[in-house]
Amino acid sequence: MKFIAYILIFAALFINSLESLGAQEKEVIRVGLSNSNFSTFEYSNAAIITSAQSTIHVMDSGAQIKDIPANTEINATYKNNEFFITINNKELVKNAKGPIVIVSNGKLGIKNLNRKGNPAYYRGMIELKAAYPENRGKFNIINVLDAQSYLKGVVPNEMPVSFGLNALKAQAVAARNYANRPQNVYKNYDICDSTACQVYYGANSENPLSDKAVEETQGIFALYNKEPILALYSSTGGGITEDYEQVYGTGNIFGNSKPYLKSVKDNNSLKIPKTEEELKEFYSNNIPSFDIKSPKHRWKVTFDRFELEETLSKTLYEQSLKGLVYPAFGVNDRVFGIEDIRASKRGESGKALEVEIRAASGVWYVRKELGIRRVFKKGKSILWSGNFVVEKINPKPEENIEDNSKNPDKILTEKVSEKEEFKQTKDTKTSENTSLDTTKAEDKTVLENKKAENKDGETIFSFSKKEKIEQTKEQNANEPKIEAAKENEKHKKIYKNALGIPLPEAFTFIGAGFGHGVGMSQYGAGYLSAQGVDYSEILKHYYSGITLGTMPIAVSYNNYNQDYTLNIYFDGKKGQNKGFFPASISSNPLKEELTELYNASNAPAKYVLNINNEKKPAELEFYVNDFHFTPDMKGFYGKILKMDITKYLKKGKNTIRFTPLKAADKEKTVIFWIEIEK
Repeated sequence: MKFIAYILIFAALFINSLESLGAQEKEVIRVGLSNSNFSTFEYSNAAIITSAQSTIHVMDSGAQIKDIPANTEINATYKNNEFFITINNKELVKNAKGPIVIVSNGKLGIKNLNRKGNPAYYRGMIELKAAYPENRGKFNIINVLDAQSYLKGVVPNEMPVSFGLNALKAQAVAARNYANRPQNVYKNYDICDSTACQVYYGANSENPLSDKAVEETQGIFALYNKEPILALYSSTGGGITEDYEQVYGTGNIFGNSKPYLKSVKDNNSLKIPKTEEELKEFYSNNIPSFDIKSPKHRWKVTFDRFELEETLSKTLYEQSLKGLVYPAFGVNDRVFGIEDIRASKRGESGKALEVEIRAASGVWYVRKELGIRRVFKKGKSILWSGNFVVEKINPKPEENIEDNSKNPDKILTEKVSEKEEFKQTKDTKTSENTSLDTTKAEDKTVLENKKAENKDGETIFSFSKKEKIEQTKEQNANEPKIEAAKENEKHKKIYKNALGIPLPEAFTFIGAGFGHGVGMSQYGAGYLSAQGVDYSEILKHYYSGITLGTMPIAVSYNNYNQDYTLNIYFDGKKGQNKGFFPASISSNPLKEELTELYNASNAPAKYVLNINNEKKPAELEFYVNDFHFTPDMKGFYGKILKMDITKYLKKGKNTIRFTPLKAADKEKTVIFWIEIEK
């Protein structure tokens, strides 16, 4: 274990040198660890708990403190931009610039840090490093570990293990893609451990089935034009996923067009709803789709008008500060007398991308899928998705409503009594607890994995919020502050518009899905996994035009005599006869779609080694496991050399290793990668 840890130190400190040798897939991941409520990644002191014999490395001086026994508390304090380390009240390190690296033969814990109700323990090593920018008296706690161990601490926290092995494999590939994406947000680490990135809870959250999913997808990425895709996913697509550009536009933090993130429907016979009437019909019925077992496959949320007006008076201001409301909504503006709410722009799936709010006090437009969901907040929870239509609930004719029709220019107002409470309608109470076709076993799993809701109160897999993009945009500390005067001001009540027409009593949002709805639907993945569909076909269904394979590795001459290696898992399957599928598919309303995916899952796969020969080196030398190849490249004039290596693979982990180019080819580079073809 200590030998592995020293390798991690080497990799962490000299990662730039390794990358210059062409190692593009991250073999080591640096994870920034947040506190228990995920509100900060910066510390002025911390205590590290050892579970086995450990060593402290003071990197600026080269000093080491060895043979620290198990169950020792290592206390780190940061004062005047220097580290002080004490053990049992004895100061062992002082005035160190750092970083401080703690290596253990076992796992390392962080005192008073809990994850999923358990003390947080981590594999690999713990690094304490001055927070960026420096000279602020704070430091980051960074868990440095191998990529596979990192993913084992991610996958069971991003998807319930009850969803099955192939769904977990699809999630593992998506998580691997995400961990290897380029980023310039964090300076001291590659990725964070919270919902702002992808949820990483460390060693104590690992599960044998999700561990297997990580191991059996080792080295495998979802690729488009040989580049790892941005593998976005959300809990529930509602039967139709949305186009990336419709939700995020261009020029956002993830870049421009993503041709693999197109709107995809589960049901081939479904006519995409376009009109408001068609959308209401679609959202009101359980149309067969792969995520039909999600509790949020279909839903309803009802807002009392006065409740909604108070909510919008706050949320429109919050989202206006983000530039998502026009005209701008000021801190002293109010919403009263709502007449209508409608989607003024929709995406490919019917998702609302712009919403018009028309009221006596003004007309406002809310842009962007997430901005819309955050505006229509119910308690702590934002709206489940942007896939909705709005139905007005008008007062009954016989109700006695104060008449202002004789004076249409005057808007009747009155103060809301301080004692008045909002009484929630039956529709709201029942709709928020609706669970369509969800088994008791699944309900039990959700309860067993329950975690505290995030700031927006948005969870469906009870232990983890699922929307990656939603969570990157705001932290508690950045919430806009509403002035006390606005909080305490009494809300205006009006019952009729200026023409004397009664205003709606309430608005019901009839919707489908949970989350941004772009890319993989996790409930859909779970459903397909239960039907025997392989993870590769799950990914190909939700990500258009992708292939599976490894990231490219560049081979060149180097003075280190450093080989260029990739590891890939091979399941050993040679394919099965088409047409034989589980009995459950025969009676499924999506039989045609499932049969196609199931047959594709069981088709033979070829593992093809691709070698880019554009620079035409004189000779290449490489190994596929124990098979040695030294092709003379002079007689090969094509740009890409393709070699089927399936017969050289064994079930389990396989290694492909290229030796450095010869000195005669110092100025040349060769790139190799593996594609899995079906």
